[in-house]
Amino acid sequence: MTSLCLAPATGDRRLDQATGYAPALPLRDYQKEGVAKMADRKAFALLMAMRTGKSATLLADFGAKEKAGEVDDLLVVAPAGCYRTWVGEIEKHASADLRSRLRVHVWESGNKSQSHKKALQRFLGNPVGPRAFLVNVEALSVAKAGAREACEEFLAPKRSMMVVDEVTVIKNPQAIRTKYVNRVLAPRADYRRILSGLPTPRSPLDLYCEFEFLDPAILRQRSYFGFTQRYAIVRQTTFGGKLKRPANIVVGYRNEDELRRLIEPHSFRVEFRPDIPSTYTFREVELTIEQRRIYDDLKRSATAELAAMSHVTAPIVIVRLLRLHQVLCGHVVDEDGTEHSFPERRTPALMELLDDYAGKAIIWCSYDADVRKVAIAIENEYGAGSVARFWGGNAATRETEEVAFKTDPGCRFMVATPAAGGRGRTWDGANLVVYYSSTNNLEHRDQSEQRAQNVGKKVGVDYVDLIAPGTVDGLIIKALRDKIDMASVITGDNYRDWLI
Repeated sequence: MTSLCLAPATGDRRLDQATGYAPALPLRDYQKEGVAKMADRKAFALLMAMRTGKSATLLADFGAKEKAGEVDDLLVVAPAGCYRTWVGEIEKHASADLRSRLRVHVWESGNKSQSHKKALQRFLGNPVGPRAFLVNVEALSVAKAGAREACEEFLAPKRSMMVVDEVTVIKNPQAIRTKYVNRVLAPRADYRRILSGLPTPRSPLDLYCEFEFLDPAILRQRSYFGFTQRYAIVRQTTFGGKLKRPANIVVGYRNEDELRRLIEPHSFRVEFRPDIPSTYTFREVELTIEQRRIYDDLKRSATAELAAMSHVTAPIVIVRLLRLHQVLCGHVVDEDGTEHSFPERRTPALMELLDDYAGKAIIWCSYDADVRKVAIAIENEYGAGSVARFWGGNAATRETEEVAFKTDPGCRFMVATPAAGGRGRTWDGANLVVYYSSTNNLEHRDQSEQRAQNVGKKVGVDYVDLIAPGTVDGLIIKALRDKIDMASVITGDNYRDWLI
């Protein structure tokens, strides 16, 4: 994506009395409270549950400071699956005045085209006017990929605000990206902000790296080791067979009230609010090199095969679409009926999404292979008993697993196929629904969306589609969201529009 200047917005042009800044959409009272609390803070954490408007609150803070001449540029670092969504957030929430002046550039990992390089050079070489630079955190793990140099150059000339969205991406003190973000980029930013959908972290130890990015002085600990000693209960144990290896494991926490007191002045916490309606969002997934090769080869052969046919029907096109779609999920069935699997980034993207969510969730998978893979990944991360399954492969036990999902607080995730669990089930304890993969079946989509709903439920639901940009993923999901029956709109003349 090249640099772009956003068109002026329409909306509430009334100036906020406190800041003189006019968001495109009016802020809720609690969002105004958050903006006011961080107004005079160089470092601040917005710990706001999903759908409570973290980005709108952050943009109001940036907009007010930019209007007051306190800051010029905004660097947003976020996971690969959602950093591009900040373009839409800026379009939706920034004031008309800011949008008319703001230049936005989206980093694209792996894009070595001359047009992209020139657009980036123009963006970084002209620091006049407010700018926003959106970068995926994964790109900062690679020293020679160019993203690091671009971020450092962006932060150099003017006053800047740096934001780490979905801040759990830097919770690991040993991760290369955590060290780089905290030790290299953070000191270069005049204002630092972190955003998290978890008002309360799953582990207090996660807070160390997150608040180290903001300001190491907040937690009053010079190292992660010292922080662990202060706030964790550690027990030594041994692992291994003949060669015993000692290891320390965390068995509990202490001094949590003290920790809360330390971060309270530097954070704003919002629990889930039931008056917020359901939302539909995307989480983008990049293809691996192997996936891209297989996908492109299959697309070329499918297109050539259809072009050679004298008569093309919708079912034939849909079969080709689904074969392409399976590749996006990391598997494909050959002509002999043998299933082949290969590396994919969809499962890691799902795990990153779940990592920033504290409640129960439903994950819908179109294929049996996906159910098996996703259930294993979740159980490896969250432990035995954390996931229930509802699909054809566990017909003998799925009713029991459903009971666990509905009654056991530790069983947080339901992984199911729409064909098996999409009808007649009430899983309204979940407020997050993720479509790991979606086929063209409109009835399955409509029915599966309703499993998290119930008469009288006053809590909105987040629906998230994992999508590989520029592939059949987008065509399928758009058709489903627009309530389009693909079989009725695909014709022999327009098959190229669906495959290319």
